[in-house]
Amino acid sequence: MKSTLLTIVIDGPNIDLLNQWLAAGKLPVIGSVMANGMQSRHVHTKRFRNDRCWDIFLCGNDIEGAGSTFEPSTYDYDNDSHQREHRFAPFYALGEPYRTCVFDLPATVSNQVYGLQLFGWGSELNVSMPVSSPADLMEEIQTRYGADPKLTRVIKVRDHKSQEVEYSYVIPNLYDSGELQACKRNLLTAIERRTDICLDLMSREIWDLTLFSFPEMHTANHLLWHVGERHPVNQGESPSHALLEISQAIDAAIGRLAAALPGDSTLAILTLDHTASNSMDVPTMAILPEMLYRWSFPGQALLAPGIAGMAVPPLRRDYTKLWKHEIWALLTDEGRELLESPEALERSGSPFSWNPAIWYRRLWPSMKAFALPSVSDGYIRINVEGRETNGLVRAADYSDTLESISTMLQALTNPRTGAPAVKMLTRTRSTPFDLPAIPPDLVVSWNDDSPADCMDSPTLGRVNPLPYFRTGGHLPHGSTIEGWFTAQGPTIAAGTITPPGKLVDVPATLLALLGASCHQGMTGRSLLGESNALALPANQQ
Repeated sequence: MKSTLLTIVIDGPNIDLLNQWLAAGKLPVIGSVMANGMQSRHVHTKRFRNDRCWDIFLCGNDIEGAGSTFEPSTYDYDNDSHQREHRFAPFYALGEPYRTCVFDLPATVSNQVYGLQLFGWGSELNVSMPVSSPADLMEEIQTRYGADPKLTRVIKVRDHKSQEVEYSYVIPNLYDSGELQACKRNLLTAIERRTDICLDLMSREIWDLTLFSFPEMHTANHLLWHVGERHPVNQGESPSHALLEISQAIDAAIGRLAAALPGDSTLAILTLDHTASNSMDVPTMAILPEMLYRWSFPGQALLAPGIAGMAVPPLRRDYTKLWKHEIWALLTDEGRELLESPEALERSGSPFSWNPAIWYRRLWPSMKAFALPSVSDGYIRINVEGRETNGLVRAADYSDTLESISTMLQALTNPRTGAPAVKMLTRTRSTPFDLPAIPPDLVVSWNDDSPADCMDSPTLGRVNPLPYFRTGGHLPHGSTIEGWFTAQGPTIAAGTITPPGKLVDVPATLLALLGASCHQGMTGRSLLGESNALALPANQQ
């Protein structure tokens, strides 16, 4: 009988929590694979956009780039599209004779995959679109199993290059317990439907390679972190741990998939990315753009102005509207006049209508420096003569301007704790004309000891308390991201622990398990080391 390699990606877990629950026996299916197969660890360095880890995994190379673009002639900022831009060949684009089935990765459809490809059924990406090969497969699957429940509440946006319609799911109000309970139910339903779809796809033929993703862990960590883990939003102990429930549902789903495998098959499971308590959203998306506006226009303020050093009011927990509307309501009259509203941006098809940094875009040409709409660390762009169309800062003053901004940022404090607000500042280039593909000139990593909802500047005043957006987030630029890889199969010795490797080694390991060669350009080496031959499927030894 033909053997198969089933690979499952658990997207965006907190690796420490997963390891804790594995040690306690709370994830028995994954624990059994680890005990009866091989285990290894992998690392990569987080650079710029969070989901660049998917690029590394899919192409098997730690490729350069920020995952976003800025056009200095028009002041347009956009994220690269994982589903539209064919930037590299994925490692599983093996051509004939390999038969491959791939479901719900943040990837483009490849004409070098012989089998089935189905992307965007239930993505964690900010924007996604449902696509498949064959083209009618997505409609068939959605008709038979339904949509991902979180995508029943979406905003239609437009791709910045093609202007085609894509979808951005609406993040619930984290202060509304009813919405959060519905969110958890939707994620559990999504896992069940996803598993049914996977079983359907697996049953259509015995594939050489099946590659499935479970992004529900990623979504849960963003939206439900505080339902079980510490965060300022918490009001005492939660009666349940939402992330554990989601993890156990994924563990059970993997058990169902494993039970459907032919006997002479290999099951591989890996984690990708890492999420933790969110210290980025409010400072990056709302406070930083406002502070840079005040720095550019001394004495003026548009968002939640206050007096530094005054007593801080208690945290509010009575917010009833979506985050972007609550933030908009905290603007001054002048702010509502000068900035572009989330409703207007939504009507225009912008994928960033929920991010307050983009509201300041019409002011960027008149500012010496401005914040780009990042979803992780703060991104600052200097408005440079000879680079930006309306540049205000002479190239000769670029370094001094960065130094001035850095001094301002390093003086920021969290008035609830008195601690510095900024953890680290990273300059991306020596001169303004170096590395033009990198949008920010300065990356701001925030203090992660306690998520800030307000901020004091000795020169620019206070940004008064703002509501939190998501309670779970990512690690800062430059962090080492850890994950694990485990596999069980007829040719893998139980209890094998291999030396740790890099994320680029994981796709190389999967190809070794499949008995296939790495593509040109892949830089990883199999985590199985010199024992690659021992890991070949029995019918290929």
